[in-house]
Amino acid sequence: NFMLSMWSEGIGTKWTDGPIQRTEEFAKICGVDLEKEKVAGVIWYGFARGGLNRGVQAKYRKKGVEEVLDILP
Repeated sequence: NFMLSMWSEGIGTKWTDGPIQRTEEFAKICGVDLEKEKVAGVIWYGFARGGLNRGVQAKYRKKGVEEVLDILP
């Protein structure tokens, strides 16, 4: 759903679970405690080189992040 939501806003995404996310350097940059946590995957995102499709209007969000975000223990 997150990736589809980004696409609806004109932002491209790509899921990856490559070896880079298992390195100590990646963990340090992202604040991952390798003793307690494991990264299952990474979502890359960005805009196409040609820019946004100007014919597509971004959807207006009725709810803010605070209204839909849950933090799990």
